[in-house]
Amino acid sequence: MVKLISNPIVYSIFSMIFSQFVLAEDSFFDDEVLFENSDQQLVEWSDESDLFGDEIKSARPFAWLNLGITQKWGFNPASDWNTTKERTELTVGTSGSVSDSGYGEVELKATKYWPSDSYHSTLASDVEVERAFLQFSFGDWSTKLGRYTIGWGELEGGALDVINPVGSLTDPTQSSQWLMTATRYWSNRDLSIFYNPNPIIQKTVGIALTDDSHRELGVRYGINQEGGDMAVYGAYLIPNNAVTNISNSAGYAGPYQLLGFSMNRAYDNYLLRFDLAYKHNLEHNRLSQFVEADRLDLDVALDIQQDDRQWLFSINSKYWLDYYSDYISVALPANVTTRRNSLSYLASVSDTFSDEDWSWNLSNIIADNGDMSLLTIGLDWDISDQWKASINALHAVAELDRAFSLLDGYERLQMEVQYQY
Repeated sequence: MVKLISNPIVYSIFSMIFSQFVLAEDSFFDDEVLFENSDQQLVEWSDESDLFGDEIKSARPFAWLNLGITQKWGFNPASDWNTTKERTELTVGTSGSVSDSGYGEVELKATKYWPSDSYHSTLASDVEVERAFLQFSFGDWSTKLGRYTIGWGELEGGALDVINPVGSLTDPTQSSQWLMTATRYWSNRDLSIFYNPNPIIQKTVGIALTDDSHRELGVRYGINQEGGDMAVYGAYLIPNNAVTNISNSAGYAGPYQLLGFSMNRAYDNYLLRFDLAYKHNLEHNRLSQFVEADRLDLDVALDIQQDDRQWLFSINSKYWLDYYSDYISVALPANVTTRRNSLSYLASVSDTFSDEDWSWNLSNIIADNGDMSLLTIGLDWDISDQWKASINALHAVAELDRAFSLLDGYERLQMEVQYQY
């Protein structure tokens, strides 16, 4: 099967831009908003990978210990190259067998925000649990309990990948949550269920959340076929981002219901992917009232593999089934009218060179019927087995008097150096 394009940054940005968002006293592209999210990669919660074999580690002292130190910098070229990010991250973790049928992982991250970092004004340092779970296998059953992420659907950050909230525009990683899952496997099928006792809800500073005492429950049934897979989904979910009621300036995150379908199909070096999600009782503003409405979300993506070069083209649609002309989206500097159908597009390409020690990526997102265009470019260098470095740049152009108007001219340059033991 064709090698998939794995670019969490592109997909997470894609998710943030196309998801229902709130712009009140804070905006989701500010460097100081929602920056404390993990850098772990997204994983499929069906856990099809073999997690129960002993991990092969190179011979070194404290081989059980995973240690990483990352130095990050961020600059604003549009504002005299003002420093927006300067932080040091230390990650410590371990993984391995717990018993004959068990496996576990633990990873902690400590972050130091230096005085030039925009986050330093409210938090000088922080320690958080990035990942901590136990997984057990009993015959055809697998169970998993702890803090981790769940990836649904074919596209990371797509119509179905809505369980874990994402970060900010300049740090678009998903937040792990405390979850419980169970999976039953057959020869070419699997049935999974998850439960989230306390979903994370991204709040807007200065806006009170009326109720955050909900739970989440979801089920996935997958069928594996030669040349492609498919799955159906059902869930009772809480929005990752609170919606501001313009009539009383309070934040709401009421439950909604999801029914979904996904599939992929491989043709030589091409992979076609499809996600469809019906979302019932999403909260939304009308001009004079706060209502619940239904929406149909669709993603279609084409992956192309040409040696080491990978291409991705995708289209996203959000279509309100019960629509009124006075639907309002909360934004700054002023609220805007919500379109019935919002179309967005993504094109990206990545490749390697110099014996795969170097890699580059380029992507362009056209969001919300052309209201915004976002261009990103990145370069990565695998210096050695332990050292890595990267640099990436972002530039946005947005239409005035629309939801993304404050992003017009937005620019960021970010650099990162990482050591892994």
